[in-house]
Amino acid sequence: MLTADFLVEARGRQAPLATDRLRGPETVSLLNVWQGSPGAPASAVESLEDGWAWMARLEDGRCYWQVTQDAAGLPGKAGLAAYCVALRGRSALVAELFDGQALIPAQVHARSSTAILAGECVGQDWIRVGDAAMAVDPLSGNGIFQSLSSALQAPVVINTLLRRPERAELARQFHQQRVEQLFLRFARIGRDFYAQEQSRVGQPFWSRRQGWPDAHPLHQAADWQAVRVERRPVLRDGLVDEAEVVVTADQPLGVWHLQGVELAPVVRQIRSGRPVEAVLSGLAGEQQRSVRRWLREQGLAWFETRRR
Repeated sequence: MLTADFLVEARGRQAPLATDRLRGPETVSLLNVWQGSPGAPASAVESLEDGWAWMARLEDGRCYWQVTQDAAGLPGKAGLAAYCVALRGRSALVAELFDGQALIPAQVHARSSTAILAGECVGQDWIRVGDAAMAVDPLSGNGIFQSLSSALQAPVVINTLLRRPERAELARQFHQQRVEQLFLRFARIGRDFYAQEQSRVGQPFWSRRQGWPDAHPLHQAADWQAVRVERRPVLRDGLVDEAEVVVTADQPLGVWHLQGVELAPVVRQIRSGRPVEAVLSGLAGEQQRSVRRWLREQGLAWFETRRR
C-alpha cells in the first residue's frame, strides 16, 4: 500500500468510477491498423447504418480504419478482425482509399468511446484529471484538448488545497464546475454533429446520440437583461481565489477579464445609468474596442442606436 499526502487520479478510462457518474450511450471504437503500399496521404469519414467509420492512409503506406458503434451486439474478441473486414468490404469509400490489403484481417484495437463524466472530480486530498475526470465521444471534439484543459488547471487547484485550506471549497468548486461545463459542451457538440446526419434518422445508433445529453442549444442567444454580476472562483497569482465576474447566457461560469479589463465594474456602471462612452473613456484604444465589441455581443443595443 502506498501512502501520500495527495492523490492525482490520472489513469484515464481505466480509473474506478463513482456511483454518481454520468454516461452517454455505450459505445466502442475498433481501430484496425495495417501496412499498405506507399502513396499520397488521404483521409475520410463515412456514416454507416449502425455507426460511423474514420479512415486514413499515410504517405509511407500505413493504413488506419476505425469504426465506432454501439457496444451491444459486437462479436467476441476472436471475431472482431473478420467482422471489420466484412464492414470494409461493403464500403465504396474504403475501396477508393485503400488497396487490396484492406480486405485482409488486420490488427484490431478495441476501446470504449462512451462519453463519461466521473461525478465528483475533486476532494480534500485527491483530484481527477484528463479522461479519469471526463471522457468524450470521439465525434464530439478533441479529447486531447479536454484532457490537457483539466490537467493544466489541476496544479493551481492542488496548490490551493494544500496551501490555502480556507479556500478549499472554492478550489473544489472551480475544478468541478469547469470539468462539468467542458463535458457538457463537448457532449452537445457531438449531439449536433450526429444530428447533421439526416439520412440515418430513425436508426437506433443515431437516434440515441442525436438527443443526448439534452436538448439545450450549444450556444445561447445573447440577452443583455440576463447578464449579471456574481462572485465566483477565479485563478489569481497561482491560486484559486474569489472575484466578481460577469455571468452571461453563453458563459455560465463567468468572465473576469477581457484584455486586462475587469468586466464586472464596467457592467455595474452601465447598469447604474452611466453613459457607455464615459465608462470606457479611461481605457486604451484596443481595450475600448474589445470591451465595446463584447458588450455588443451580449445584446447591449446602445451601439446600434448610436450608429443610426
